[in-house]
Amino acid sequence: MKRSAAPQPLTPSQIELVLELLELCQLAPKETAARFNQLIQAGTFSEAQQDAIEILFSLEEDEIPDALLDFADDDARPIVRDGLAHEARLSFVAA
Repeated sequence: MKRSAAPQPLTPSQIELVLELLELCQLAPKETAARFNQLIQAGTFSEAQQDAIEILFSLEEDEIPDALLDFADDDARPIVRDGLAHEARLSFVAA
């Protein structure tokens, strides 16, 4: 099966799952991989979307926000902004 060149934008529900995975990844990488595999098996993401999400896990922390906004559809962008603002507050408090 040929993969599409660009993934379809992630929907709000998909973005929420990706944000959860990114947060979980910092604490429990093995559990994150298992959860991601469960979502793949359930057909939550297309193959191209899976590839894009895997790229997110390899990015530096400061590169993730722009990439997420690029991957999100118009309805999901506010969720990304809210989720990342929450992450930024946690990072600031933790430091």
